[in-house]
Amino acid sequence: ADQELSDAIRRAIAKHPEGVEAGPSVLLGAVKEASPDDFTGVNIHKFKKVLAKVKAAVKEEEELAKIEAAKPKVGSIENCPGRHGLQRFLTNHSSYCCDTCRCYLPEGAPMWGCRLCDWDVCEGRCHPEGTTLADLRSELKILAERVQALVDENPSDLRTKLALVETDVHKLEKKLDNATASDLAKWAVEPMSEDEARARKKALITDTEDLLSRIEGVFQGLRDATAAAADDSPRPAPAQEAKGQAACCG
Repeated sequence: ADQELSDAIRRAIAKHPEGVEAGPSVLLGAVKEASPDDFTGVNIHKFKKVLAKVKAAVKEEEELAKIEAAKPKVGSIENCPGRHGLQRFLTNHSSYCCDTCRCYLPEGAPMWGCRLCDWDVCEGRCHPEGTTLADLRSELKILAERVQALVDENPSDLRTKLALVETDVHKLEKKLDNATASDLAKWAVEPMSEDEARARKKALITDTEDLLSRIEGVFQGLRDATAAAADDSPRPAPAQEAKGQAACCG
């Protein structure tokens, strides 16, 4: 088929030192040598016709590539001018400026950048916001600290405040469920494989479940204390109880 022959000619041109300037006889020999069982019946006349079309296409592609290369390279919210890809990082000083919206970011703010191109994009306003394992772990730690603070303080509205924390833990649990290993690996500040991200996500889910169990344990303790207080409340003496019943019935 002509398409198979065209592909074979392209491969021969790519390997030959002279490229598209190589002669038809030389290229035909290279094609037959690379695939002796496929093109033994191709004669020089047919080969020249197909070769002419291939050379024209290759030259056109080369010209288009030159035009594209000559264009000024511009970065975007998704990639740097050199198309190296953007990596998420946290700013280590307050002089970082987003190259798309031109806003300055405070120290510790998440950005996406390429050091080769010196291209940086802020997260949230310009680059889509991404959740990292470090963010999720930090959020879980804060929630655990809130639970501990409530237990230590033991306020009168402990049950209500603890229920609010429990709601936030369930929200975190939903974030974990929706986060894929590929996204967590991509958004990681330090390079991380998908398998490592998956393992860390699993550990976070386990820790979240442990915190929910702890909250439930506090709720159970409150219920037990309420039940014990009801059992310990003083009961009226039999005589007083009978007198009360008589007064009621009289």
